[in-house]
Amino acid sequence: MIHWPTGFFMGDPAALPFPRGYTGNAAARKTAMENFILSASGWRRVFAADAESRDEDIGLTGKELAAAAAQVFAEFLSRRFSPAKNLSPAVGLDSRFTGPAIAEIMLRVFLLRGFTPRCLFIVPAPELMAWAAGEPELHGFAYVSASHNPVGHNGLKFGLGGSVIGGDEARLLIEDFRALAADDRRMRKLIKELSSAAKKTATRESLAAVFGEAARWKNKSRAAYEAFAVRVITGADESEAQTALREDLRGAVAARGCGIVIDFNGSARSLSIDRSLLESFGVIVKPVNARPREIAHAIEPEGEALTECREALEEARATDPRFVFGYVPDNDGDRGNIVFYDEVAGVSRILPPQELFALVCFAELAFLAGHNAGRLPPKTAVVVNDATSLRIERIAESFGAKVFRAETGEANVVTLARKLRAEGWTVRILGEGSNGGNITFPSEVRDPLATVFALLRLLYLRAPGTSLRRALEGLPRFLTLSTSGTEARRDIRTKNHGLLKERYEAIFLREWEARKTRLADFGIAGWEELNYEGITCRSGMGAAARTGAQCGGLSILLKDTTGTPRAFLWMRGSGTEPVFRISVDAEGDDSRFFAYLLDWHTGMVEEADTAS
Repeated sequence: MIHWPTGFFMGDPAALPFPRGYTGNAAARKTAMENFILSASGWRRVFAADAESRDEDIGLTGKELAAAAAQVFAEFLSRRFSPAKNLSPAVGLDSRFTGPAIAEIMLRVFLLRGFTPRCLFIVPAPELMAWAAGEPELHGFAYVSASHNPVGHNGLKFGLGGSVIGGDEARLLIEDFRALAADDRRMRKLIKELSSAAKKTATRESLAAVFGEAARWKNKSRAAYEAFAVRVITGADESEAQTALREDLRGAVAARGCGIVIDFNGSARSLSIDRSLLESFGVIVKPVNARPREIAHAIEPEGEALTECREALEEARATDPRFVFGYVPDNDGDRGNIVFYDEVAGVSRILPPQELFALVCFAELAFLAGHNAGRLPPKTAVVVNDATSLRIERIAESFGAKVFRAETGEANVVTLARKLRAEGWTVRILGEGSNGGNITFPSEVRDPLATVFALLRLLYLRAPGTSLRRALEGLPRFLTLSTSGTEARRDIRTKNHGLLKERYEAIFLREWEARKTRLADFGIAGWEELNYEGITCRSGMGAAARTGAQCGGLSILLKDTTGTPRAFLWMRGSGTEPVFRISVDAEGDDSRFFAYLLDWHTGMVEEADTAS
C-alpha cells in the first residue's frame, strides 16, 4: 500500500470551498486570466503568492479559475462520452504546494456534475497517463501541474487515453475556458452551486470517499505503469519476448555492474516505480532528495539544477566504480536530464539536452533495426520539434529513416507521430531535442525511464563495455544553442509575433545580400524559410506562410552548394512561459561559424523588435 508522507493533506470535505455569501470577483478573475498562459502543452500561471512561493493557498480567484477549468473539462467529457453516465476522470497532481487546493476544487466540480473521479494525489504524469491509457473504466484525466516552471506556478493538463488533448480540441477547450471565466453570470451560478453542494452531507461523504480511495487507485496506477514501462523498454507486447530481453539486460548488468544516482528533487517521481524497477534489473540506485516536496533546487532539470546530481555521482563513483550516470526529473516527472561520469576527464559532466536526445534516437533506431534483421522497417520515421538539432537528420539518414518536424509542444509532436502511424509509418522514437525529452512508442508522453533504459540497452547490450563518453563521440558533430540558456531567452516588446516575423524577414533579406560572400566562406550557398504551426510545416516567407496569431516557430535553413541544410536560425514565443526563445544550430565544431550565426541572428531579432 501507498502511505502518504506525514503532514500531507488533500483537503477537508467539511470545509466550504468559498466563504459564505461569496459570489465571485469578475475584475480579479479578468486580471488573473491575462496572466494565464494557455496552450495545448498545458495551462499555467502563478497560483501561489509569487513565482517562488511555497504557500499552499491559491486564494479565492485561484479557486474560481480551478472551478472554471474543471467545469469546461466536465462539459468536454460529457460531449465526448454522450450519453454521459457515471463518468470517471482520473485526477493527479505533481508535488507543488498549491496542487491539493486546485485538485480539491476540481473534484468538487466533478462530483457536482455526477462524475465519479478517481484521485491519485501525487503521481508523475507518465504514470497517470499509462493508467488512463490502459483502464477502460476511466474517461480522460486532469493533471494539476506546471511541469518545469518555478514552484509557485501551477496549472493543468487535460487528456484522453495516454496523451494530452491537442489540435482543435485543445483550442476549443481553451476558448470555452476563456468564455466561462469572462461570463460573470455563469461563474456566479457555478460558485453558488459549489457552495450549496458543500453544505450537503452526501457531498462531504463523496469527497471523503474520493480522498480515502486515493491509495487504492495509486497502487493500481503503479502496477499499470510498470507493465506499460516494460512494454516500452522491451518494445514487445508478448510476455515471452519481454522476459527474454529483461533477462538479457539483467544478466549484462550483473556481469559488469551498474549504479545510477536519482536526484528526485522532491518531484512526483519520488512516489513512483523508478527505484524498484531499476533495482529489478540489478541496478544499484542512490536516491537524493527523495521525499516528495523536498525541492532542493530549480525545478527545470538543466544547468545548475543538475549540479547536486553531478556531485552525488562523483561521490558515489569515488567508492563504487559501478556508478555510471544519474538523472534529475522535473516536478511532474515527464522529463529527466542526465549527468554522466567521464572516465577520461575523471569528473562527472552534464549531458546537454540536444546530445541526450540524439543519443537516445541512435539507441532506439539501433534497437529497432536489431529486431528487424539489422535493418529498419520500410517507412521508418523520427518525429521531432522544430528546435531539434539537424544532427537528428544525420543519425536518421545513417539508418535509412526519415525525419518529420512539428511545432514545439509535446502535443504537436505526438499528434504528428499518430498521423504518420495511421499512414503506415513506423515511429518508434519521437520527442523534443530542445529539452532532451524523448517519447518512445507505445508511450505518448516523455518519460525519463524510457531515456534511462535506452541508455542501458545501448551500453550493456548493443555495445557492451562502451561508455557514454565514447558513445557521444560517435554522434554527428553539431554546435547548438540551448533554448534554456540565457542567450536563448529574449525580452521581446513586440506582442504581435506576426509583425515581428515580417520585420525579421525583411532584415534577413537585406542581411543575406550583405553577408552571402562571408557565409560562402563557411560553405553556405542558399537558404529556405520554414514556418511551423501545430503539425504543419510550410516552406515560404511572409504572412502567406503563416496563419492565425502567427505564433509558431520560424526557422531559416542555411544550405550548402548541394542544397543540404548545414545550419539553422530559429525563433518562437513559448506557449507555456512568458518567454521568446531563439536558437542556432551549426554542423561541425567550428566555434567561429557558430558565433557568427548567433551574433547575426540575435542582432536581426533585436532590430525587428525595435523597428517602428
